[in-house]
Amino acid sequence: MDFFYDGQIRRYVTQFMRIFIGFKYEAGDGTQQSVPVMYGDLSRQVANIIRENSENKMPTVPRIACYITGLEQDKGRLSDPTFISKVNIRERRYDEFDDNGDPVYTGEQGGNYTVERLMPTPFTLSMRADIWCSNTDQKLQLLEQILVLFNPALEIQTTDNYIDWTSLSVVYLDGMTFSSRTIPQGVDSDIDIATVDFQIPVWISPPAKVKKLGIVRSIIANIFTEDGDIKELSQLVFNGTQANTVYVNNRYPVILFKSNNNEPRDYDLTIPDKWQAIQTLGLDEKEFANKTLDWNSVLATQGSFKAGSYIYFKQPSGYEMRGTFAVNPVDPHILLVTMDEDPNQKNASIASTVSGIQPRGTIDAIIDPFQYNPIEKFKGVANIPIGERYLLLETIGDEGNSDGPDGWKGPDGSSQQSYKLLANSIIEWNGSQWVTLKDPSTLNNPTYIQNLKTKIQYVWNGTEWLKSFEGEYAPGFWRLDPDPA
Repeated sequence: MDFFYDGQIRRYVTQFMRIFIGFKYEAGDGTQQSVPVMYGDLSRQVANIIRENSENKMPTVPRIACYITGLEQDKGRLSDPTFISKVNIRERRYDEFDDNGDPVYTGEQGGNYTVERLMPTPFTLSMRADIWCSNTDQKLQLLEQILVLFNPALEIQTTDNYIDWTSLSVVYLDGMTFSSRTIPQGVDSDIDIATVDFQIPVWISPPAKVKKLGIVRSIIANIFTEDGDIKELSQLVFNGTQANTVYVNNRYPVILFKSNNNEPRDYDLTIPDKWQAIQTLGLDEKEFANKTLDWNSVLATQGSFKAGSYIYFKQPSGYEMRGTFAVNPVDPHILLVTMDEDPNQKNASIASTVSGIQPRGTIDAIIDPFQYNPIEKFKGVANIPIGERYLLLETIGDEGNSDGPDGWKGPDGSSQQSYKLLANSIIEWNGSQWVTLKDPSTLNNPTYIQNLKTKIQYVWNGTEWLKSFEGEYAPGFWRLDPDPA
């Protein structure tokens, strides 16, 4: 066994000494004085050091000295040495900070652990308290305050650790010697010492084993139908497609982007919220405090990953796109996803659904015309690239009305003739003015476009633009099958 030391016996001694802290005695003039507590008996050598090798000095009294007189195994409390107690712990997250910069607890779940506690070994710890007094009145005052506590025993707690099952113990009064003096007394006037003996049943524990929590932490399947009846087991399988496959519960969001290559079916998958993923997977937050979360660490917690493992992305229609995945060998925080079929062909690109738009089926950005000025962006009207294409979020201009943001005016600085650009329209710069390629009244449903700035594909559903298969997938809308049958 490797070296370990947890100071367990020391904590029992410390708590025992705390019993005697705070007691006072009243002197003859009516003043009250606290009695100090120290560890150790007064041997001749210690007494000589305290007196500074002088016969003219004596140790100050009163005081209380505590020390160990014995430690024996308590065979009557022995239990099965092979027993292991498992405790599942869920912490509260405390990474937020208050006005003073101190960490505070939040309402979110933090680390999750399984603690395996081995059976401790029982012992009986014998302790002694020597009460040094200069006279009998001092002794009686202190004994009266102390002895009343043990009726029949006094409970102590060595730690405030929630999972320490040996933290509580009791102190029993075992016996007492009222005075160390003999009768008749000799010529020396020794300090009068009252000795009180105590017994403490204690436990000595081996180190516990702490693991990441390996139990179910959340359930995303509803076991009841809309009528309140319990569903059949086959209905509880995610998407109800493959009843013999076990899927990992991925309770954190991911973002799917088109890979920067010419392969139409290749996409990149990243994790936008590292800490949510770490907490969901039960990983050690300290381990990833100063580094990114890579997919190798994620997959290590989620079964047997191998080539050809599947990943699924659920669409609003209920259809699930499937692909295979692998960790990017150059950048492991990216998961390479190869779809079974080209999603652009599956969903029909803008080139085949919108007439009058170039076949590339893309826009350069999604902009708010009241916040974005293309003239300032390109340092002049003449520098705006022909074919620059945007998706508008707001309506600008009006028929027969020149009101509108200055950034959308003509080459001479005046407003475009009787222009009106509608919200949700796709517009393009033709070299002299902004023209509408498609507005909400002429857009087909569905129409797919890709934002070149973010690589996210959007779909027009007849009312508004929504992210299509690219973009962020919330928990429950994507899943891994690391070990397909």
